[in-house]
Amino acid sequence: MNKLKEFFGNMPIFQKRVEREIEAKGIKPTEGVKKLELSRQVLRNTVIVVLIIICLVFGGLTYFKNKNNPTPPSATATKKSSEKKRGDGQNGHYSHSKASNGSSDHLVKLSAKERAKEATEAFKAWYESYDNHETVLEINKEALKEGSGGTSPIELSTKLINNLKAKFDDSVSDDFYSSLQTSFNFNPVVVDSNKGLTISKQNDDQSQWLRTWLLDTDKTEQNTKVILRNDFPYEYFDWRKESKNSEKTNNILKEIDWDNDLSYEVVGISLMHSKKNIDSSEIVFIVLKYNEKLSKWQLTGTIGGIL
Repeated sequence: MNKLKEFFGNMPIFQKRVEREIEAKGIKPTEGVKKLELSRQVLRNTVIVVLIIICLVFGGLTYFKNKNNPTPPSATATKKSSEKKRGDGQNGHYSHSKASNGSSDHLVKLSAKERAKEATEAFKAWYESYDNHETVLEINKEALKEGSGGTSPIELSTKLINNLKAKFDDSVSDDFYSSLQTSFNFNPVVVDSNKGLTISKQNDDQSQWLRTWLLDTDKTEQNTKVILRNDFPYEYFDWRKESKNSEKTNNILKEIDWDNDLSYEVVGISLMHSKKNIDSSEIVFIVLKYNEKLSKWQLTGTIGGIL
């Protein structure tokens, strides 16, 4: 404290401030009074500086904590019946946490209709980038024999996802693949003794099955191929308006701040008459997010559905 007093006491501007404070109080400016006033002002300024430093440190730690903990995608599903479920919400299955807020300057300048058009066109471009029944994973017939090597669920799911990455490029976000891998952890890609190569539904968490909507098998028995499907009808779904008016949708995809975040849009896909060889939901809702860095809409790993 003595060093601070000496430092500030040698500054002309600080000396004048001390003199003004003494004069304002109507006290005779003796050396003792000057020293006391100097000590008071040094203490006050030291406290102010310490408080500022604490605020800066706290703000910096909070920023880097939020920056280094990105929000994972979510999957939500609801059943067609109106039965109430115990736990979170009325009919929903929930996983993961809330999505982050933020809307780019580009999106703010667009009308709601223009944002919907952009997102739908991005989905269409991705949806038509591959052929219906195009093979995305294949094994040889020898692998169907019990005990054949190289057909573990981890190897099969890894190869399948790598093939999707090579095909889709940046039309989908990174969490599209990570969330699909999570779904495969619940429902693995296997070589079944009867069905052959298939995706095995082994978990009660219905939301983890939603992401298999675009995948199918070529045959129901002794199958050797996982294929892509793009023959399901789709349309833009105005989630901000329409979801609140329906009991089937008002309790899913709630982790996104739809009222304030313009960077998310939804496309709905009907699989009610899909005739798939593996099970599927009746309707899935694909969430697209605007990637400001790439200046484009991407499919994300966040998805909802009606079972």
